[in-house]
Amino acid sequence: MRFVFTALLVATASPAQAGQLGVAPPAVRTPAPAAARPLHVYLDCWECDTEYVQQHIVFIEYVRDRAAADLHVLVTTQPTGGGGTAWTMHVIGLNRFHQRNLTITYHTPQSATSDDRRREFARRFKLVLAGYAADSSAARDLAVSYTPPAAAGDASARRTPAAGDPWGGWLFRIGGSGNGSAETATRSLSYHGSFSASRVTRSLKLNVSMSTSATRRRFTLADGRDVRSTSDSWNVSHTTVKSLGSRVSAGIRVAASHSSFDNRDRLLAIYPGIEFNVFPYDEFERRRLTVWYEAGPNYYEYSEVTVFDKLEEMVPKQQLDVRLSLRQPWGSAGISTSVSQHLHDRTRYNASVFGDADVRLFKGFSFNMFAYYSKIRDQISLPRQGATPEEILLQLRQLQTNYSYSVGMGFSYSFGSVFTSIVNPRFSGTHFIF
Repeated sequence: MRFVFTALLVATASPAQAGQLGVAPPAVRTPAPAAARPLHVYLDCWECDTEYVQQHIVFIEYVRDRAAADLHVLVTTQPTGGGGTAWTMHVIGLNRFHQRNLTITYHTPQSATSDDRRREFARRFKLVLAGYAADSSAARDLAVSYTPPAAAGDASARRTPAAGDPWGGWLFRIGGSGNGSAETATRSLSYHGSFSASRVTRSLKLNVSMSTSATRRRFTLADGRDVRSTSDSWNVSHTTVKSLGSRVSAGIRVAASHSSFDNRDRLLAIYPGIEFNVFPYDEFERRRLTVWYEAGPNYYEYSEVTVFDKLEEMVPKQQLDVRLSLRQPWGSAGISTSVSQHLHDRTRYNASVFGDADVRLFKGFSFNMFAYYSKIRDQISLPRQGATPEEILLQLRQLQTNYSYSVGMGFSYSFGSVFTSIVNPRFSGTHFIF
């Protein structure tokens, strides 16, 4: 009698109700309830070691198409004043989690290695996913553990105020590199060195930087002659920026430089300026529309007499930059324009525009492009005697031009399975030679 009652109840129940009764549904095939499958996640992160994440977080299903996901996790980063990284996870609920959004921010220190950063991201990512996974088939096998700070072996994990900073918030970086190469008819040697110091607070940003580089080349021609080339440059700059509110900043740039390529023996420049951000700075990693204006004197000393019969001159300049940058669930896009002009001669100017985009247009299809164009009317440092054939071929001198441009575009289309959870690293480091 009990069997007959159960059979009648199943025959009149919906497939979902039949599943709740713990009995087999009717023969008609219907999609399984969302909670009966793993959480589908689309991870949108340029900075992440996605292979590591997929290997260590296995209670979800990774998908390569946003339309098939329950969650779109968009990750953005920004450098911090101490040289570390601020990470922001924007969790966007889709389909059955529509409008169940979440945003969390955390920091990794400047001393963190790439392994430290990926481990911390995986830990935070797992915490974010746990709440959503409670409504998935993985819930029965999930557990949350917690180690009290007092019991933790690592004192750095304890939630106590940090001791006084002996560096006063300053961060220093020193770098250097060198490269040498040779063949039967060529020799090349180059080096590069850099130093920077910065201090960043909520209201003030200070930066000092220095760099130098040089390249030496020698070419042996077929007739036995040697052609030697030398190029070098150095640069020193200081920037101070003061916050004047949630959208406005004021600052000053001071710079000195040398470049054999540009025929500049020495350049000294001072640029006070002001910046306005249409969007609040708190949204800087997702969207920004900034307008920057600066003006100031530039003092030039040239290595050779220029086409304007100058060995030195003072040139007052002004510059306006407008930049729009977006990183959204549909992809990223940006456009910027910059115009600089000599105040004492308005016919001398440089105007440029740059745009790029990487957009997911529809399922599996992405389009990317970039374009750059510059109108050049301010080449005042060109040497009067011009460049020799060797200097042209070796790109040792700046050449006269009225414009410069570059453009590129591409697309990608993928189809088939949307699942990307399996990781197989075999033969990943193998190089084939044919």
